[in-house]
Amino acid sequence: MLRQICGKGAVALVLALVLALPVLAQGAEFDPDKFNQEMGLDFAYGKNDHHASVRLFSLLPHWGIFLVRPGQRLGPFGLSFVVEGILSVADAEQTGFEVGITPMLKASYLLCPRVMLYGIGGAGVISESINSPAIAHAFNFTPQIGGGVDIALTSQMAFEVAYRFRHSSNAGIYPQNQAFNVNFFQAGLNYYY
Repeated sequence: MLRQICGKGAVALVLALVLALPVLAQGAEFDPDKFNQEMGLDFAYGKNDHHASVRLFSLLPHWGIFLVRPGQRLGPFGLSFVVEGILSVADAEQTGFEVGITPMLKASYLLCPRVMLYGIGGAGVISESINSPAIAHAFNFTPQIGGGVDIALTSQMAFEVAYRFRHSSNAGIYPQNQAFNVNFFQAGLNYYY
């Protein structure tokens, strides 16, 4: 019951933000001269169907530093180093959780003054306490890749919608090393400062 309420609440929040976005972002344009660092929080929903069904409801806080700001040396392109945490509640055979951290590189492209596209990728570590045949061990590595779009709400604040593919496995440390692959759909806020 609690899982259904959380899932429906997250969908309602994302839908409300998407519908309100044109009003919130009216006239807002990014100011890349202020882009030195970034921080944000995303809510994500992920699902795995291989071996067994596992649904993940996740919080993804992140912090990053720009190595090259968009509009600086690479034209509309930017490059940043981002560290992202993950805290998930898992809906599997029993309720479980996962917690981890991932350093990543993020390549940004300022499509227009109001829209910034990005691609992101990296690899981290995660502890998964999920009772499911889909996950062989509690300690795993998490290479991942994805992309998204930031839409300016103010000159430094953005609404973000993104997709991420994440693989987790123990990298051959143990004989049993099945893949746990998850497709994540994310929405949240980014603040550039």
